[in-house]
Amino acid sequence: AWSKYDPTAEKGNERSRRWVSSPRQRLHNADRAESILVELERVARKEAAKNTNKYVLHATPYNIAILARVQTLETISQKTRWSNEGIILHAQSILEHMEFEMGVAADPYTYSILLNAWTKQSCPGNEKAADYAEELLRRRIEDVDISKIYSDDDPSAKTVDDVWPNVKHYSSVLKAHANCRSPAGARKALSLLSEMEKRFYDAKVISDEDDDADFHVDQKDAAKPDLVCYSIVIDAFAKQKQLSESSSVAFRLLRAMEEKYHAGDMSMKPNNRIYTAVILSLAQSPYTGDDAAELNNAQRAWSLLDEMKANDVQPNSFTYNYIINCCAQEASHDENEQRISFEIAIKAFQELRKMAASSNNNDDDSCSTDAYHPDSFTYAFTLKACTNLLPPSPFRTKVATQVFKESCKKGYCNDEVMKRLRWCVDTDNFHELIGTDARDVRINDMPSSWSRCCLPSKRRR
Repeated sequence: AWSKYDPTAEKGNERSRRWVSSPRQRLHNADRAESILVELERVARKEAAKNTNKYVLHATPYNIAILARVQTLETISQKTRWSNEGIILHAQSILEHMEFEMGVAADPYTYSILLNAWTKQSCPGNEKAADYAEELLRRRIEDVDISKIYSDDDPSAKTVDDVWPNVKHYSSVLKAHANCRSPAGARKALSLLSEMEKRFYDAKVISDEDDDADFHVDQKDAAKPDLVCYSIVIDAFAKQKQLSESSSVAFRLLRAMEEKYHAGDMSMKPNNRIYTAVILSLAQSPYTGDDAAELNNAQRAWSLLDEMKANDVQPNSFTYNYIINCCAQEASHDENEQRISFEIAIKAFQELRKMAASSNNNDDDSCSTDAYHPDSFTYAFTLKACTNLLPPSPFRTKVATQVFKESCKKGYCNDEVMKRLRWCVDTDNFHELIGTDARDVRINDMPSSWSRCCLPSKRRR
């Protein structure tokens, strides 16, 4: 296929391999693929004029041409955004040509190529790519007469595999909206997931709005929303500080999944990623559900941890870190609420330490590679909890000192940990702990052993 063809490539020739992956070669491949497609269409028209069916085009050559064009996309950036958009629209014009001018039916792979291309271009500040992806998906939805998929005349003629747009097409669009990391993107993803629910189950499982759908689709006549779809939407809301309903929506989606799982759909069992994302949502926005007064956010986060264990879902360091951070962000000024939140934070910290101690690697000089040990986020969040939940006192200084010393001993002290320590203890104690009176101190000025296990990447949680 010209989408990958390189006439100069030779086995073992590094220069040729660099050439085939170069933008210039990819553009040549795309142009060549389209020129071959034009020739195939010419042959097909010639045969059709003879009233013969010896040569009939199908979707495969068009898919190759579309894929070749999509492969010319450059890495997304502010400079390449508009040129990339033009490339995908050009590829999409091939789809329109094949369907409307040549009368060739697209297949699921045709849409997968284009939807994935739009999804990869979707990012903060480029919500237009996600809108293009949903527009393409809805075009397919509107073109399909769902009642014909499961024909009453021949029920064996079609199977569930024939249902498309399929769940992968939907999840691509959901991911495109989630990639925007905006309140509007999260809400669009939720709206699309709700529509999936209505189409498959013919029921309002998520949406609370009292609106009448202008369509009626029999059960199982559409793609079934799966664990990935729910995970994408929950994650989108979990990362939204601007939405007051973030945690409430995340909980509602989780409960919808649990309801399906307990009803017998084993594929809908929530996993570690989903529970952890719901806990993260609590750190972003206070829970506002009908039962909000029963528990504070810290207690609610811990109750999710208990649910995980009861359902045989293994928590990891991400789970415990988000619980500690959720406790640290307790908004109430009530001393009792702050005490409860601090106790839960320390409890989570201790459980994670015990989990690490029970692993095979207990050597303080080595760095753990699994996700079941305290890391720099653990220590920074614990110091944050001390600062926010404990009044200035010798006890707060004692706890902060122990946490900081352990982070240095384990090799997980970084600039964030040092910043949290500075806010938690007084100046004299801070200088005594770091061993210098310098005003502007960074982790690079400290012994390298303190930060030997910290990741150099700029990960945010």
